[in-house]
Amino acid sequence: MPLASCLLPLASCLLPLASCLLPLASCLLPLAHCLLPLASCLLPLAYF
Repeated sequence: MPLASCLLPLASCLLPLASCLLPLASCLLPLAHCLLPLASCLLPLAYF
């Protein structure tokens, strides 16, 4: 799959970024009730 071969390097680049953002996410947890609607809007974009 050409698409998969394009997304794989991208995923390997985003993985370290995700591990950096994880502590940030745990800080934002109290704000989750505010961020959830925003996250539900952005989540479909994260899959592209």
